[in-house]
Amino acid sequence: MNRKILWLCVVSLISVSLNVAGQQPDKAAKEKLAQKYPSLHIQAKVGKRNSPIGGSSYMMTMTMTPEIIIESAKTQPMAAASATFLLITSDTSAKYRRGEEELVIATSETKGIPAVAKGSRRSIEFKALSTRYDSDRDSSNVGGQEYKYYIMAIFADDNQFLHFETNCPELSRYLQAHPELRVKFLGMKPDEKFKTNFK
Repeated sequence: MNRKILWLCVVSLISVSLNVAGQQPDKAAKEKLAQKYPSLHIQAKVGKRNSPIGGSSYMMTMTMTPEIIIESAKTQPMAAASATFLLITSDTSAKYRRGEEELVIATSETKGIPAVAKGSRRSIEFKALSTRYDSDRDSSNVGGQEYKYYIMAIFADDNQFLHFETNCPELSRYLQAHPELRVKFLGMKPDEKFKTNFK
């Protein structure tokens, strides 16, 4: 098998995988998911802590702690699942010196959520991110990264979406019209540029 054929096979497999994960479940599939994940309630949180950098009156460290709180019926089992969480940061120099928004994918992490015999309230914590940034909101800003948005999703054990959430208003509106593109954004990698002028 030559390289071109091998490459086409790999691309096809990725495409099929993304299509399956991006499918909208029909009524029967929704009922099956409700049985496997009864009374499911999900909440995304990003804790932020700022601390000054010694010897500077303007440079700060920001520590971001992504977390998902997941609850299911206390008297029923819940199947295994997985969660993906992305953090998006903004460049302070671009924002305050040039009045532009330069956003980047800062982290992307996927974690497994084990099945339980009886549902409960569980906290799924993701790796914390620390950044340095200039806190002066004027043309003297020398830059750095500060928290802006998150994107997160919970997947069932068969890769169906159980929950999708973002606090980026533009992305939320865009995906209401194009839900099949959720997987595309969840698949973005750290250091990729993130733009909100969707077309």
